[in-house]
Amino acid sequence: MSKKGNVILLVDDDEAVNYFNKKLIDKSELEGTIMSLYNGAEAIREVMTLNNILDDDDLVVVFLDINMPILNGWGFLENFNTIKYALNFKTEIYLLTSSVNPDEKKKAEENSLVKQYISKPLTVEKLNEIKLMCEL
Repeated sequence: MSKKGNVILLVDDDEAVNYFNKKLIDKSELEGTIMSLYNGAEAIREVMTLNNILDDDDLVVVFLDINMPILNGWGFLENFNTIKYALNFKTEIYLLTSSVNPDEKKKAEENSLVKQYISKPLTVEKLNEIKLMCEL
């Protein structure tokens, strides 16, 4: 990401996973402000805050875990779906999960908000591939 307003949200309740993913992003070709959030409710609040700061030239990339307390990844997507038209910026949402449940993968593939379903762990190669897909 070359634009100063671009943001990467790491949404996972595991602090170690967020730390590891931040280090990977630092080693990849992705650029932007990286924020770690620990559940879907925090992520929705942050998206609303970013809406007051960012504009239509900016991109928010969300790496979203499925299984989290308070508001899981599916709950985040439901909430996001109700606010997406009011957002001033572009978003790309990637489900990043350790789930091997084929029903969850199918559900993700059928959800128009989800750009891609990614099995953990995240890799630098996958991040660089995402950079190309998002034109970051």
